Amino acid sequence: MPRYTIIKRKALNSLPEVLEKLNLKNPLVVSGRNTKKYNKFDYDLVLYDEEIEVKGYDCIIGLGGGKAIDVAKYIAYKNKLPVISVPTTASNDGISSPVVALKKPSFLATAPIAVIADIDIIEKSPKRLLRAGLGDIVSNITAVLDWKLAKEEINEKFSEGSAIFSMTIAKELINYILNSNLEEYVSKLTKALIGSGICIAMANTTRPASGGEHLFSHALDLLKEKYNFNSLHGEQCGVGTLIISYLHKKEGRENYLEEILESLKKVKAPITFEDLGIDREIAREALTLAPKIRKRWTILRNGLREEEIEEVLNFIESL
Repeated sequence: MPRYTIIKRKALNSLPEVLEKLNLKNPLVVSGRNTKKYNKFDYDLVLYDEEIEVKGYDCIIGLGGGKAIDVAKYIAYKNKLPVISVPTTASNDGISSPVVALKKPSFLATAPIAVIADIDIIEKSPKRLLRAGLGDIVSNITAVLDWKLAKEEINEKFSEGSAIFSMTIAKELINYILNSNLEEYVSKLTKALIGSGICIAMANTTRPASGGEHLFSHALDLLKEKYNFNSLHGEQCGVGTLIISYLHKKEGRENYLEEILESLKKVKAPITFEDLGIDREIAREALTLAPKIRKRWTILRNGLREEEIEEVLNFIESL
């Protein structure tokens, strides 16, 4: 878990100080073409899609969006080096988690030793990414509900502390969105995403932040090449969260469907299949595929019946 977490305006200025406190003197920055401009201290830099050699460096800095940070975490993990996360947007909780999502399925590597989140920089990132970030946070709610279900039905190991922390992060952000003018949305979202990643590190499993809604998102990822659509991870998770919330509500279980829906609407995040750029049949295929993605017990269980899929499709299309 991060030893230093700095979330504020001009936070990037703190990077040399953090390196000094961690006794790190020779970092390698992994970044993207659009974000390398933020390497204001002229550390050695390599683009995430280039061949990367790690010789003589004592840490890796991931500077950019999800791909840059994931590559940095992977390189650090392979070379047994600490990694520092410097996100330039807030679209998913990978900015602080040990999860590396470069391959399918994702896997746990090493969590960043520090996270430097500069709100001035993050605010300049595309609004679509910032809307997608909410989708990844509200998914904590259904992830925890699915985790509880797995404890009840198959006696899966369950961490009450991680579950409460994860759920609280999501509820607090939803409450802020529904009861404010969103002036501090970027800052609140960034803090929530960092907290969510820390939950994963605490539990040493993605369970606090990944349930049936993520299975739906992963299924869509597998269908992208076949159907040529480009929805984002967080956008897919947001719609997936509505699906899983609906299924929990249908069974009379704890759910937060209305609050989740209204918060997604307020920030103009996707809530329907059409918003994701897919049609009913692609969604049907994703729902059929989702329970087979990985061995994870959720309210999707071993698969929905045809009539249940029809109900879900009708519900999302009615929004």
